[in-house]
Amino acid sequence: MMIHPSFSPSRIRDGVLRIDRKFHDGMLVYAAELPTTIAVVTPELEDVAALMDAVEVPVADLPYQVEIVRVDGSHRPAPDEAPRLEALVDRCRLLYGTGFGLEDLALAKGVPFIPVVEYNLRTQIEVVRLPVSGALRRAVRTLRAVGRFAAEVRRLRRAHSIHCNGYPIYEQSRRLHDHCLLYLDSRMSEDMILAEDRLEARLASLAEGRRPRLVYSGRYESMKGALDVVEIGIALHERGIDFELDLYGKGSLEDTMRGRVEEAGAGERVRVNDAIPYPELVARSHESDVFVCCHVQDDPSCTYLEASGSGLAIAGYDNRMWRHFARDADTGLVTPMRRPERLVEALADLLASPDRIAMFARRSRAFAVEHCFEREFAKRIDALQAALTTD
Repeated sequence: MMIHPSFSPSRIRDGVLRIDRKFHDGMLVYAAELPTTIAVVTPELEDVAALMDAVEVPVADLPYQVEIVRVDGSHRPAPDEAPRLEALVDRCRLLYGTGFGLEDLALAKGVPFIPVVEYNLRTQIEVVRLPVSGALRRAVRTLRAVGRFAAEVRRLRRAHSIHCNGYPIYEQSRRLHDHCLLYLDSRMSEDMILAEDRLEARLASLAEGRRPRLVYSGRYESMKGALDVVEIGIALHERGIDFELDLYGKGSLEDTMRGRVEEAGAGERVRVNDAIPYPELVARSHESDVFVCCHVQDDPSCTYLEASGSGLAIAGYDNRMWRHFARDADTGLVTPMRRPERLVEALADLLASPDRIAMFARRSRAFAVEHCFEREFAKRIDALQAALTTD
């Protein structure tokens, strides 16, 4: 058995599993490719509307096993869950991922474990500091994050290997372990990538004077810079630039974002929409031209690669993920962090140049083909097959 922890919550009611679509799609690939039973451990989902893009699947049809655990606000399992988790690890040949204390159990029992890591230390600190105000509270949260990181480092050094989602965490992890795998996570399968002829038709219509279409998708939260995206749209509107900007997502800033659009009278140009299922988001992105991304954290976000699959130029803040991605793919604009006025200037210039948008768009699509879901996932499957077959 291979155990794969996930922090994506799920629930089972009347024999039907509700779970994140992206996670489920990945598990279908694992189950098809790996010669072992896979037990997924997830926290219990209490709010049925909490997932932005969920699927419901009969448990009887699942090719993998689901173990749902009750957790507290820090994702620590309830005390009475410990025997069940320990029994799982006793039957386990490989632990793939971290969470619920499973890695400590695996190390204690001599079970190989491969952590899947995403957030570097800088991002971990940003995640815990952003929700609070006050220098003292932020300092306390920073110290706690550093303490957790020190404990994490000790576990990582004892891992079989480390799978790193994105450039920032890969750069950090390879200083800790000799065997690190870099991959770029996304849901953009090869058949979802915008066809070349459709891309050229879209670019031709833009060159002929069609209004440029901008798009953002993701959580409406401070870490994602969602409010900055709205402010950038309002600033472009106030300049009299002809464009459309659609945002898709959900989060705590949703009402604030809609209020700013209404206050600025920018509703004909900037639309804050609800989250939509991923296939529908891909279809709408295929008809767009530029992805606007104001992430203030170095998270590995699949956003960049998924936007590339739709042949989008990307305009974003200078976080470590987008900076490195832009250097590798050369698909858009990198502007100073938390300076929306600088991104407005850069976007205004870009929107006035259909040829430059077309250059970035073609490079985006080509990069997405090279790093589509199948190719990136194959790296992980090959590594897991090797680990499972090692005596």
